[in-house]
Amino acid sequence: MGRHIFLSVLGFSIVAVVIGVFILPGKAPREVRLPWQITVTEQGGLQVLGVELGRTTLGEAEVLFREPAEVSLFVQTDESRVVEAYFDGVDISGIRAKIIVVMALTEEQKAAMYEAGIRVANMGGGRRKVTLADDDLMRLKRMPIGSMTYIPRANLDEQLVKQRFGEPAERIAEPQGKTVHWLYPEKGLDIALNPEQNEVLQYVRPEQFESIRGPLKQEAAAGKEPLSEPQE
Repeated sequence: MGRHIFLSVLGFSIVAVVIGVFILPGKAPREVRLPWQITVTEQGGLQVLGVELGRTTLGEAEVLFREPAEVSLFVQTDESRVVEAYFDGVDISGIRAKIIVVMALTEEQKAAMYEAGIRVANMGGGRRKVTLADDDLMRLKRMPIGSMTYIPRANLDEQLVKQRFGEPAERIAEPQGKTVHWLYPEKGLDIALNPEQNEVLQYVRPEQFESIRGPLKQEAAAGKEPLSEPQE
């Protein structure tokens, strides 16, 4: 699907309370970093939650999130490889969340890490999880983050998503289940909404957005049609 299977975010109804805690009368406001505060740089980069995709390193993210990451290399069913770093209990501006980042690595770098891996575990369905060597784990701390997924512990509400993020350019329903993806290509953002599950916010550089949209469109074409066409 173009997303990683850890996924599947955020009771915005608590945000007003959270901000009220931080911005008290007579006191200087604490820096607030919220998931809808997205900046696209002149160079096409994306900044959100204190991270700039393509520039912020894993080590810098660990300092920012005040938590060490659990890093693994995953081999997908098509034998493609991805290195993910998982943060289990991040607290950003009073909102608890899980965060998964995908490292920006070349195929050669991922292949070398795979070969140096110290343990391989089968995860079912043809997927494998590789425990990386210590040298590679240390090297990764100096490497940049390519994309990021934000999974708040509370749930979302469609009305509040629209209020905070605006109307999506496109909605695509997954063929199975009740998940609908709200796509914001200009923000590099995919919000997966499901009334029965926590939602997922995935951020990429806008120039890479087709890596999310393309597989979703293909999957929808095999089942349900998109709920709406892209807006002009």
